[in-house]
Amino acid sequence: MIRLKKDWKNLTFWLVFPFLFTLLTVKFIGVWGEDSKIPVGLVVGKESGLSSQLIDQLKEVSYIDVILLNEREAINELEKHELDSVFVLHDRYEKIIMDGKRSQLIEAYSSNRSYAYFAVKELITSYVQDDVSRMKAAYEVKDLFREYSADEEWNWQEVVQASIEKQESRQLLGTSFSYQNQPIQTTEGEVLPIFHTWGIWAFFSLISTFFIFDWVLKEKRQELHIRWLFTSTSFKRFAFTSFVFYTVGKMIIDGGSLLLLSNLLNEPISLPFWKSFLLFELVINLLAFLFVNLFKQSLMYYVGSFGLALVFMILSGAIIPIDGLKNYWSWVEYLSPITSLLTEQIPYVWLVVLLGWFFIWYMKGDKLHA
Repeated sequence: MIRLKKDWKNLTFWLVFPFLFTLLTVKFIGVWGEDSKIPVGLVVGKESGLSSQLIDQLKEVSYIDVILLNEREAINELEKHELDSVFVLHDRYEKIIMDGKRSQLIEAYSSNRSYAYFAVKELITSYVQDDVSRMKAAYEVKDLFREYSADEEWNWQEVVQASIEKQESRQLLGTSFSYQNQPIQTTEGEVLPIFHTWGIWAFFSLISTFFIFDWVLKEKRQELHIRWLFTSTSFKRFAFTSFVFYTVGKMIIDGGSLLLLSNLLNEPISLPFWKSFLLFELVINLLAFLFVNLFKQSLMYYVGSFGLALVFMILSGAIIPIDGLKNYWSWVEYLSPITSLLTEQIPYVWLVVLLGWFFIWYMKGDKLHA
């Protein structure tokens, strides 16, 4: 209680640190993502159903900012390098596609600073190719109806709609990359995000835990440690009681922080995640408590703690994908306790190692106990 009375401001800051910095980081990345979209000019000669559909598809692409302009304005903006590239849809865009053709549909313009021109061009080409293929399929189906004199005949709109629904319900193309002669395992429908919100939170939570447990260094100072000679309580018993107090308190506050983040960032939390969260908290508190006992100087401890947290963050794959590394060494994923939180699993390896280390520390004799 004496220590809490003295360090309550510092403790409060580190307890709310993961919540605040996770929220700021995610919001910043979201704003940065909006600002870093590629500005692309789109000129529509004549509005139609297919041209509107193409516009909607392009607007759904996260890295493209579609700007509708007339041709003169678009070229002028491109010359001023306000646009990365310009694409002009032909007046007869829909009619040419319905005829099953794909030439002379779109005119494309770029400048010497158009760094995303080819990527956007290929993207638009793929959308146009989809429409052309559907139209061809529609006419083929109609020809089959006529060839076999079927009683029921679909019109081309029904065939096109059926193909769209089929494409949305099934993954038409699945591609897996691997190193030569290296087997891989893939999961259908698995999508990896650019960054993981709970991975960012886990990184900041790990840093805050290390800084909270610097109380061990403060209590182990030579001028303070000698007082245990004159008390009936040993330093290890005091440290164990404090460890339980800080761990339970941090679990409660971090749990509330996760609930707030879940509501503010629309990130769902499942029941298995809560189980992983409680064990993750136990693991990082044990890790911080045992790690700090290896140091005698605060500066070296702070530097080592931040470096260790950064290594764990990288090995978790929450920011930088490490799939290629795991293909060579599958055990790499067990090196970071953050991985268990992201995968909603129990960190058995970390629990066994840290609990064993903690038992050895506690059972060793206390030389300063009178």
